[in-house]
Order: sequence, then C-alpha cells, then structure tokens
Amino acid sequence: MQFRVLGPPEVVRHGRVVPLGGPKQQALLALFLLRPNRFVAADWLVDALWDARPPASARTTLRTYVAGLRRAVEPHRSHREPARVLRSHPGGYELRVDADAVDAIRFAGLVDRAADALAAGQAAAAERTYTEALALWRGEPLAGVADLTAVRPEAARLAELRLSAEEGRLTAAVAAGRHATLLPELRRFVSAHPLREGARAQLMLALYRSGRQTEALAVFDEGRRILAGEYGIDPGEQTRAVHRLILEQAVPPDRSSPADTGGPATAGAVPERDGGPLVGRDAELERLRDTLDAATGQSGRVLTLVGEAGIGKTSLAAALGARAAATGVPVVWGRCPDVGQAPPFWLWSQVVRALVAMPQTRATGSASRLDGFAAGAPSGPADGRGLDPTARFQVYEAVSELVHAAARERGLLVVLDDLHAADPDSLLLLRFLATALPASRALVVATLRPYGDDPALVATVAELARGGGFGQVRLAGLDAAAVADLVRGRTGVAPPEPVVTRLVTRTGGNPFFLTELLRSRTDPGAAAELPPSIRDTVRLRLAGLPGPARRCLDLLSVAGHDLDLAVLAAALDSTAETVAEDLAPAYPAALVVETGPGALAFRHPLIAEVTYAELVPPRRAALHARLAAAYERTAGTAPAELAHHYGEAVGLGHGEDHLRWSLRAADDATRRVAYEDALGHLERAALRLAPAARVSPDAAATELTVQLHRASLLQMTVGVGSDAVDRVCARARELLTLVGPDADIRHALWALGELAANRAEFAICADLAGRLVRAPEDGSGLTAVAGEYLLGAVAYFTGRQAESERRLTAGIERLGTVDRVLLRREVGRRPVLACHNFRALVRSMRGDPAGARADIAAAEALAEDLDDPYGRANAALYAAWLAMQEHDVAAADAAGRRCRDIGRATGLPHMTATGAYFLEWAAARGGDHGRLDAMRAAAEEFYRPGLRSTRTITLCAMAEAYLTGGRPDTAATLAEEALAVADGVGERVFVAELHRIRGAARRDRAEWDLGARIAAEQGAGLLLPRFAVF
Repeated sequence: MQFRVLGPPEVVRHGRVVPLGGPKQQALLALFLLRPNRFVAADWLVDALWDARPPASARTTLRTYVAGLRRAVEPHRSHREPARVLRSHPGGYELRVDADAVDAIRFAGLVDRAADALAAGQAAAAERTYTEALALWRGEPLAGVADLTAVRPEAARLAELRLSAEEGRLTAAVAAGRHATLLPELRRFVSAHPLREGARAQLMLALYRSGRQTEALAVFDEGRRILAGEYGIDPGEQTRAVHRLILEQAVPPDRSSPADTGGPATAGAVPERDGGPLVGRDAELERLRDTLDAATGQSGRVLTLVGEAGIGKTSLAAALGARAAATGVPVVWGRCPDVGQAPPFWLWSQVVRALVAMPQTRATGSASRLDGFAAGAPSGPADGRGLDPTARFQVYEAVSELVHAAARERGLLVVLDDLHAADPDSLLLLRFLATALPASRALVVATLRPYGDDPALVATVAELARGGGFGQVRLAGLDAAAVADLVRGRTGVAPPEPVVTRLVTRTGGNPFFLTELLRSRTDPGAAAELPPSIRDTVRLRLAGLPGPARRCLDLLSVAGHDLDLAVLAAALDSTAETVAEDLAPAYPAALVVETGPGALAFRHPLIAEVTYAELVPPRRAALHARLAAAYERTAGTAPAELAHHYGEAVGLGHGEDHLRWSLRAADDATRRVAYEDALGHLERAALRLAPAARVSPDAAATELTVQLHRASLLQMTVGVGSDAVDRVCARARELLTLVGPDADIRHALWALGELAANRAEFAICADLAGRLVRAPEDGSGLTAVAGEYLLGAVAYFTGRQAESERRLTAGIERLGTVDRVLLRREVGRRPVLACHNFRALVRSMRGDPAGARADIAAAEALAEDLDDPYGRANAALYAAWLAMQEHDVAAADAAGRRCRDIGRATGLPHMTATGAYFLEWAAARGGDHGRLDAMRAAAEEFYRPGLRSTRTITLCAMAEAYLTGGRPDTAATLAEEALAVADGVGERVFVAELHRIRGAARRDRAEWDLGARIAAEQGAGLLLPRFAVF
C-alpha cells in the first residue's frame, strides 16, 4: 500500500487509488502523514481539521472520519480484529506506515542520492535519479488541503524541495553534456523562477557550451537587473563566478564521457530517443523489423513512414536503428532541417560523410569520387540545377556504389529523417538509388509528413512505389491502451480511465503532445496552460499557412468544435466553395480533418487551443460575434452556444443579444434537466440585469423572474433551505420593491413561501400562502395549488394534522385539473409541488398507513408522467421519511437507497446526502449499533447546506435509535435538543414522541404522560399506541 502527498492526498493499493470519501477524509489522511508512525492527539486533529474553529460535534465527527479512513486502509479487517495501520491510543491515534510507502519520504531519499552522485562526478546517474524522484509528483503538494494552517508549512517545504530537485536535475544534465538539448527547458525554468540563481548559472553554462556566449552574458545581465530593481542586491557568488569564466573564456569542458552519457549523436549515428520505451507501436515495429530482415537478407528496398509532426516517426525509426545496430547492421542517418529550403544534396551529404568513414567503403573508387560531396555539395549553383547532367549522374552512381559497398558484408540501414523538407536534388538522388536498391542489402527508411500538397514529394513517392519491395507505414495517434501505458511509464502510476479519455481526446494520441503534457507536471488531462514546447510546435505549423486558410482556422478555433462549411462561409461573408479552396492547405498540414460531409474540425483540441490563444482580444470578440450572427441565420444551433458567443462579444455592443440567448439557454437547459447549466446561464443573466433593475421596473421584473427560476433550481441541486437559496430569495425580496405596481408577483409569493417553510419560518409562510390562495387565478391553476400546498405543509409541521390533510386534499384536487403539458413545461422553473408526498406523512401520522402508501404511489406516478428526475428522487425521499416515521427499517433502507442512487445519477447532491442519512438510520435502528455515530455524521451532512425545518423530526428519529440501541443518555440529550428547537420555531409535529423518548430514557412517567396527552390533542393515531406500556 502506498501513501501519496505529492499531489492530492491518496492511498494506492495494488496499483489502484482507494476511495477516501470527502475533502475532510483527505485532509485527515494528510494530517496523519505529516506525522507518520507517531502519536497524534485527537485535540490537535480537531483543531487542524477545522482550522481552530471546530463545531460542537467535532469530536464525534472526527471518530466518524477516522472510522471511514480505517475502512479505506484496512478494508478486510473485521470489527473484532485490532487495527494495524490506523491505531487508536488513549487521546489520539497513530498511522503506521513503512517509510518507503510514503512518496514524500521516498522522494527526499532519491534527491539525497542524486545529490551525492552529482557531487561524486556521476552526472548521468544523478540526472536519472533526480528524474526518478520528480516522476513521483502528480501536482501541487497536498493539493486540496494545503490551505489548512497545519498543512501549509509542509506543503511549502515540499514545493521548495521539488524546485531544488528540478534545479539539481538541470545541473546534472548540463554536467552530463546535454546542454544543447536542455536549453528550452532551462529557459522555461529560469523564466518561471527568475530568483533561483543556481538555475540561471546553469543556463549561462549551457548557452556558452552551445556556442552562444552573447546570450549567456545577456542572461546574467537580466538576472542582475531583476535582483537590483526588486531587492537592491547583486547576484550571488555562483552566478558571478560563471560570469567571470565566460568573460575570460575559461569555462571548463563538461564532465561527461562516452561511458557516462552515451556520447553525442553524430550525423551517422542513431539518435537517442526521448520519452522512454516505445509504446503502442508493436505492430508497426514488427513490420519494420520484417522489412529490415528481408532487405538485409534478400534484396534492398525503400520504406516510408508517414505521419503528422510528433506522431513518433523518428522514434520508430530510431527503435529500428537500435535493433539493426544490435544485430551488427550499420546504421546511418540524414536529416533535413525543417526551417526552409535546404541546400542541394543536404540530406545525402550527411549520409555520405558517415558511409565514407566505414572501413568497408574505403577501397571503393566511389568514396574518393565523392570527397567534395561529403564536404558539402557538388560545385555549382545553389539550387543544384546548374550541374552538368553527366556530373549529376556520376554523383548519383557514386552514391549508389557507396551504399552497395557499405551494405555488402552485413547489410545497411539508411534513415532519411523529415524527407518532406528535403531539397529537390536529394529527392532525385533517392529516386535514382531506389532503382538500384534491389541488387543491394540496404534498407532506406524515409520519414515524412503527409505530402499530398507537395507535387515533388507526390512524384517521388509514386516513383518509389513502382520499385520492387516498396512499403509505406502511416502512423495514427496512440489508442487509449497505449496512452495509458505511456502515462504509466512516465509516472509509475496507472492513470484513471477518465484521465486517459481526456488525454486521447485532447491530443489525438500524438506522442509528442502527450509526452510534453506529462513533462509539464500538471494534470495532463486538464485544460491547463499548454507547455511552451507544444505552443511553439503548433505555431510553427500555423505560420506556414496562407492568409485565407489562417482566417478560416481562426474562426474554427472560436467555434470550439467541428463546423459546417456553410456556417463558416456565412461567418466569413463568403461561399462554401471559396472556403473549401481556402482551407485546402490545412489538410495536408495535418491541422484539420473532415468530420462529415461538408464539416471539419481541428485534428486535435490542442491545435484549437493554441490557435485561439494566438488571437488578440478584439479580433477574438469580433469573430465570436460573426459566428453568432451566422448561427442565427442557420437553424439548429443550441441557445447555449449563441449565448456563449454573444457573451464573448459583449464588449462590442452585444449585451442585449447575450441576455436574450442566456434566458433561452436557461429554459432549454431546464427542459433537458441540465440544471447546473441552467443555473450558469441564469447567474450571467442576473448579473447583466442588476444595474438596470435599479432604475427600470421592467428590468427589475425580468430579473425577479430570473432569480425565482434560480431559487427553484438551487433547491433541487444544492438543497432545500440552503444558504444559496436564501441569498437568491433575499435578492428577490429586494426586487419586489423595484417592480411596477402592475407586476405579477404570484410566482414570487410562492417561491418566498417555500423558502420560509424550509427556514422553519412558519408564520411568514402561512401569510404568503394565504395571499396566494386569495389572489386572482393566473389561468394555470398552479398558484392556488401552491397556496393550499404550503398551508398544508405548515399545518403538518406545527402539529395540526386534520387541517393539514384538508389543505393538501384541496391542493391535490386542484392539481388534478391542471394541464399536464403545462406541468411538464414548468418542471424546474417553479418550486416543487409535493402535495401527495406531504399528505402521505399526514395520513400516516393520523393512523391511515394504506392512504399514506397510496399517496406515495401517486407521487411516483406523477413524477414519471412528467419525466421529472427531481420528482422521482423526492418521492423516494418522502417514502423513506414515511418509513422512518413509522419505524419501518426495511422500507426506509429501500427508499433511502433509491433516493441516494437517483441523486447520484442526476447530479442532485441534496438527495444523495439525504438518502445516505436514511440508510445510516435504517442500519442503526435495525440493530447495527456501531453505525449510530455514523448516522449523526450523515445527518450533519444532510443539514450542512442550511435547511432549518425538519430538524426536530431527524433529531427525534436519531434519539429513538439511540434509545433502542441501549444509549439512553444520548437519546435524552438529543430529545432535549429537539424540544428546544421545537419551542424556538414552532415545529411541533413530533413533540409528543420526543416527550415519550425523554420519559423512557429518564424513567420519567410524568414526561411520558405529557407526550401521550399531546399525541391525543394532535390526533396522532400513529403515535398513541407507543404510549401503551411505560
């Protein structure tokens, strides 16, 4: 089992992350890992978990959290078995772990080993060990809990240790002679941490050893300006010492040696691959090996590797080169710089230099005939086209003979990397050589990008294909399994499936993009800022496009997804045919793909991200406005999309358009039960309306409608009675004073009445409900139903069951006359009408269990008829409430499970928490007395959002569970707390039962008899039999 704090706190067992529960459970694990294998006082844990502001129930809740954490780390331990990992001691606890099982401890040990290796002159070994240590990191240390006062110092210490390790790795890499390849990473590190002088000194060394003395001195000057300007100090001794060595041209050579670093790759050597083992390319590599065996054993041939930049062409060729070298086959490389037109024969001059150095070619006359070629290129004009035709073919023939000679003994592998950037003469030489290869034992592998727009490459590949044995491998992105392997190889951890899915979607499986995201040490699947290496790579590809193509891609990046050519043309004031022509260069550049007839998208979301980021804000806003206008002219665009694009163009005068589409998007999302999306649109609309509402009654009325819609949705998502609902309704009450005298406020009375009921403000709720009942009908019949429903709910809570049933029955009768189409349309827009649900509780309390179950069934049927997920969850909630009221453990368990599961499936956390409470109550009341404290913790979670009503009901049920569980003192305490709440807010529905429980717990007959009298007065037929025997 592994414990991790170098990122979010985690426990890993058998390669899988163990679920820990909520944020407090994670924080508790982190606190224990601050002091592993040591006694940790419970008092300190309470103060640390709640940042010195613990609630009154903190001790009990801490025990619940400890129990949950113990189940996570010791899942197979029985209750009778003593804990071995998370041990209890008087007054506290101890987490027993092996030192190597904590990633922070393992990290510190590896960093110490790496520092020792670097001090001993073993630079390559030090770099490897630093890299191994840094691979343990998964994000910010103790992420999610680092804001706790007790955790903050350790998080800061680990962050500093990580930076020191990064600096150490860079120092070791420079010492190992990898200064040239390390420059981009060193620049990024120094830019991000300009005050770390050790890294600045290493960047200066790397630049100097790369022949860039002037830049090295500029880096020193930049650091000196920063230190002098911000702190008034000079650079430290280490930086000054390197500066002096550079000025005096006295920088010592790096300490690397071929044995230590593997030696620098030369023009003819197989380059080292960066990125660890090759993954996801087994089939392709096997084909290349078979081709190599056939070429070196039978007859020579050509094979092309085709794919976009970063797809792994060079890595695959390097893997083949390693296989060839291991079997004794010589390997030579030629590379084309992808920075414009290469000089004539540039590709082959590298190959020839490597071939003429081989012993087996020295006796051939061709080597001597190519002396000038190996030094640069045949004499003649720069483009090679002025060469004497005879001389040209003599060169071709000499190179062909050289290849044959080099391949004669053991075969030969020639790799031509980035053939798409080759000069025309190099392509012609390849075409000539291909005709002679079958008589040799050589394999020529050429890597190139998609080439459909390059006539010279098309002609070259067509010519090669006509020769014998030609083959082509087209590389696609890595699949999900390969991406998971790549992440595992880089991090040492199997990534969760959602992370893999995000990575595949975001990168298209491009290995370069994947590797760079992993190297950036952020969550690779998250939409964080891209590493500079990826941004620069995409920028380079975009820079090669003509202006019309780039304008099309700019608009495509603003869309954020695939786009029809017709919409693109409309936004550009062009025609689909013209846009199709303009986009032509983007396809062979592997920037876009066709997603359907007349539709296209970026090949990877990363390309879209970079393209969008390159747009200056005014142009970005203008393109959003253009696209929104085009969408309005074409049918079928979702309102949310139009709201988004107009929202990005508000600064250009599209505020009213944004408001109009935000309101439509909120209605659309509500109909689709996408309540979180609807809330987002409504919040943006409310912010836009608020300034105008102060001076315009019409704007105030519109905002009032928006706020009431928000209140309804928040009650379903965050929870009834939550503080979030309270804040929205407070704004609604303020808006009531700003609307005109003719404004229809019935909906507001309904929503505010619902809020008052949930806040246990029963008198206010009754007043608002009475106004609703007396108000003129609005044509829908809903306001009258709402008035009766709220009056019935108040009567239930205040212990007037006969009146409650009368009011709820009247509401149900009126509800039956309301058009079902209207009811479906209003789902999510207005507060919930739970008439049947409440009447079930009332009928049960009055001693009519059959009627109660009929009402629950009616509530379930209505929710199904309206296709209302909240209604389904609410019916399950009331079924569990009914079962708890009747002490029916099995029914409460079943209904609570339904409530929790529906809440989870539909994103209703209030329902999830409430269902969890009912499950804990059912378990504890059913005889599992070890769950009593967990039941109280679940109730605390249930009420956390701010609900104030029903507290006496929950406290009563818990008190009764403690009483039957043999803990009368706790039962009496809970009953007293509930009676105090009842006296304060008037929630008297279970006052009789509370007196019964307190009387039984204290053996107080007078208390018992008082409860019996109250039950009789309230007509609580359900409760009266419970007083039969004292």
